[in-house]
Amino acid sequence: MRVLLTGASGFLGAAVLDELVARGHAVTALAHVPPRSGDAAQRSAHWLAEDLAQPGAAARLLAAEGPEAVVHIAALADIAPCKADPAVAQRLNAEVPGEIATSCAVLAARLLHVSTDQVFDGSHGGWREEDGPAPLHEYGRSKLAGEQAVLAACSAALVVRPGLVTGRAPPGRRSASSALLETLARGARPRLFTDELRTPVACLDVARALADLLEREAVWINRPLPGAPGRVLHLGGPERLSRHELGRREAQAAGLDPDQCEPATRAEAGVEDERPADLSLDSGRAVALLGWAPRMLAEG
Repeated sequence: MRVLLTGASGFLGAAVLDELVARGHAVTALAHVPPRSGDAAQRSAHWLAEDLAQPGAAARLLAAEGPEAVVHIAALADIAPCKADPAVAQRLNAEVPGEIATSCAVLAARLLHVSTDQVFDGSHGGWREEDGPAPLHEYGRSKLAGEQAVLAACSAALVVRPGLVTGRAPPGRRSASSALLETLARGARPRLFTDELRTPVACLDVARALADLLEREAVWINRPLPGAPGRVLHLGGPERLSRHELGRREAQAAGLDPDQCEPATRAEAGVEDERPADLSLDSGRAVALLGWAPRMLAEG
């Protein structure tokens, strides 16, 4: 399959690229700055440098490449950058996905759009696909607008919401796990929230699930999705954990001292109003659809 992958130089994007190339797909990998060298998967991909924020860039790119499928991961990610520049967040996270979806509808290309668990307000846990989103911050609001734009422009598109993605990032990339482990390795004692709950999921398992979804004919023939309402699917991990407990688990898996992870609360940090308390996902439909067995961490 000819696949266009956006955000291919990022943490999750690199894992998806590896998975798609390993399965024999011809991948056009999109990044602001393509890597000059890399592993076999990176060398096998056709790399393009393209700024999708530019007017008309997405339509021109898809018309020129003519992909059979698109995996759209590129975004302005996380709370702080979106709060600092909401206009850029709106452009990259809401408008660009809609433009990509419009082109996919014209091309009859499969579209997997990667969103986030941050579209929920955290008022309870075990969020299901049919639960109403109500984001607390600009990142969540812009990503929700992107979901809505995608599904409005391309009814066959599939929106996936991963949980907190874990794992060490390859050199030159960043992940929350890598940042934590580097901090611990320096002997520091990071303060991690005991009152922020997630369903962390290994990056490699999210990448495999995305590739499985892309290849699963029933996903693209049946509407709504088999066993799920609409065209949204949750990809969370097997356990509901606080950020503090997750940090301890990651430290232990890496052979570091878990007691370096200090407990803290969102209120103590002054972010109680903007960081949702419980974003744990119910991913039962993905498990049933894919026979998926996600891990919290790839190690162990």
